[in-house]
Amino acid sequence: MLKTQKITSDNRLIDAVLEQWEVYGYEGVSARQLSTIASVPPSSIYHHFGSLEQLLVLAQEHAQALTRHWCNDRIEQLAGMPCDPRAFPAFFAACVDDWVYRERRLAFAWREGQLLRASSPSGRALQQQWEKLWSDFWHAATARFGLERGAGVAYRLFENESSLHMIDWRRSVDRAGLDEFAQGVGAWLIGKPVPPSPWRDFARAAALEALPTEPDHDSTTASIVTAASALIEEAGAVGLTHRAVADRAGLTLGTVSHKVRTKAELVQIGYGGLYIKSVSRLRAQTSILPSGDATVGGIASFLAENTGSRGIDALHLAVARDPALRQFGLQLRYLRGSTSRSLLQRLLPNRPAPGHLEPALLSSFLSSLTRRYAGWMAEEARAPIQAELEELLTML
Repeated sequence: MLKTQKITSDNRLIDAVLEQWEVYGYEGVSARQLSTIASVPPSSIYHHFGSLEQLLVLAQEHAQALTRHWCNDRIEQLAGMPCDPRAFPAFFAACVDDWVYRERRLAFAWREGQLLRASSPSGRALQQQWEKLWSDFWHAATARFGLERGAGVAYRLFENESSLHMIDWRRSVDRAGLDEFAQGVGAWLIGKPVPPSPWRDFARAAALEALPTEPDHDSTTASIVTAASALIEEAGAVGLTHRAVADRAGLTLGTVSHKVRTKAELVQIGYGGLYIKSVSRLRAQTSILPSGDATVGGIASFLAENTGSRGIDALHLAVARDPALRQFGLQLRYLRGSTSRSLLQRLLPNRPAPGHLEPALLSSFLSSLTRRYAGWMAEEARAPIQAELEELLTML
């Protein structure tokens, strides 16, 4: 009886962790909150698991086991399906949509596992487990369609597109845009021209029209925005308070509270500053990349040197969770590719001028590479990043 009670309380605590990850993320998880949700005393966490950190590791492993079951089920559903590469795009889109909407809790658990970076041995081990799990799945899936040579590329594009699909704008447009993206993935893997994308073109035009511009702040407000953005990059939105911003900006608490009255406003200006900073930095740094054969090495070096920031990933998850931040979702989903367009033309100078979809495909691939090697030293990450880029170019 006691053993049964222990198993039940352990399961409740792990379920509580998954629930908190979906709603708040790692920074919002505490022993007190978990004990309240699971209806067990806080001491149960330390008695059964030894520490809160160990409970979080076990919750990650539980999420991986459930994800592995989901992956196996997707492969089993292909039983009897003819080996036809033309069928792959529909499968790809179905996997993204099913994962995000039917397995949303697991989708957040995976993203929170990625944000662990390599800050601890357990964090890096969990990242490698997720990487192997998804890599194995996409190798098995692409083999069913005769596209196994594109397994790595398919995985990179799934990894990023499933992250963006967690962000809602208009459900019908988002789903239609996903179908177009999947057709682009199929074109890359099969070796055909990337098709037109009228749904994504429409969404992109709407995103440009609604694009936030950098506000004309006075120096005090600009300092607040800079401090808020830095705090989000370091610890997510949970650590963002008026007092923390005041300390970081060298201002009084009263000054910060007068300029930005509510926590919601503080979060919005912090993420707004983070978004504008991220886009501006990307455009500035990629504009000076070398051309010709040196482009691949230049991109690899750029990505390797920019894998430490967690701010843009935290922004993605915050927008996916919080309707108040939805104003950023349209841009995050549909403005990808403006920088990648010029990179494509440098990498493949004889290729016809791309529309909006193919640069978005390259942007997704590069974004996934950045997350894959997040937390690695630049010298350590450069070679494997360049190897994946060269694999993509060989396929194209």
